[in-house]
Amino acid sequence: MAHYPKSRGLDSLVAVFAEIPDPRVARTRAHPLVNVLTMGLLGAICGADGWEALETFAKERADFFETFLDLEGGTPSADTFRRVFEALDPQAFQEAFRRWLKPFLDNLQGQTIAMDGKTLRGALARSAGSGGAFHLMQVWATEQRLLLGQKAVKGAGGEVEAALELLQILDVRGATVTADANTCTAAVTTAVRDAGADFVLALKGNRSALHKHVQQRFADAAERNFRGIKQCRSRDDAHGRVEYRWVRAMPIGDLPSRIRAPWTDLRTIVLVERVRATSKALSLESSYYITSHDANPKLLAQRIRDHWKIENQLHHCLDISFAEDNRRIHHENGAQNFALIARHALSMIKREPSVMSVAMKRRRAAWSRSYVFDILAAGFPEV
Repeated sequence: MAHYPKSRGLDSLVAVFAEIPDPRVARTRAHPLVNVLTMGLLGAICGADGWEALETFAKERADFFETFLDLEGGTPSADTFRRVFEALDPQAFQEAFRRWLKPFLDNLQGQTIAMDGKTLRGALARSAGSGGAFHLMQVWATEQRLLLGQKAVKGAGGEVEAALELLQILDVRGATVTADANTCTAAVTTAVRDAGADFVLALKGNRSALHKHVQQRFADAAERNFRGIKQCRSRDDAHGRVEYRWVRAMPIGDLPSRIRAPWTDLRTIVLVERVRATSKALSLESSYYITSHDANPKLLAQRIRDHWKIENQLHHCLDISFAEDNRRIHHENGAQNFALIARHALSMIKREPSVMSVAMKRRRAAWSRSYVFDILAAGFPEV
């Protein structure tokens, strides 16, 4: 039997998984729930992206798992992985991950929390009767690179309701919550402020009256050449293009009561102008935001840029390195729970400090048994 070093990350993971209620009938439990879930997460880290892959991974690493798990019944089959993930309560699974990651999530003061939806194009939630693509609303701690929570919704139209539910259960005190225009609603501003956080929300024409007011305020300021308006400027050179950004912020001013009434703590409006230049083209883009922060353009520019980390750090990696759109899981719980372990696998991979791509780290974890401990220990103090 092989022996492996003790790992606080691994020990605490097994402990929280052992606390999750097992949804199966007792007489049908050939494999403890903790075994299935632990193998599922480590398998996702090591490149297993489906039930059959998890079965093969568990068999190949049986000597590793038997050092800390009860393998009296052997390793689970693909059908066992599928049935367990379909039966498992997604909320209980998320709560277990939050307990595991509590050392990183106790204080989000001053950090950016991005909320955004993602469609899993290969997952068909037949149990929901939709027959279409599966959609998740997600909350991402951009500095910690950790998923705080997710909720299945019926398309982008359900994102606001999901955002409100997630804000009620997550501790985001002292953080800044960011979201795109789809989630820019008065109810969300109230929920964020009730949670003890600030907000920076993209504002577009779907909030017609407020959007027109903000546009007009900045149009009037432009006629005065933005005199007295706080601003900052930056430049980026990447991928053969140059991008200049001007971020201007000012108090929202006298907002008509019929517009202001439902919104909570609207203090500042923001205009971001981006000029992109390549060898062939020049483009100008203007975007508007509302926020509960004071008019500090440097801070607001950072929060607005931080929001895109949910796209770059999470969505892009899931699509490219985890091939998420190719994963066909035809059950809502199964799709949601597998998505959850994929996201936490990605989080731990990203937190491991080696200078390698996500895809290469997954390969290395599959090839080197000791490297899995490096990934699981990412940020956990060893004892």
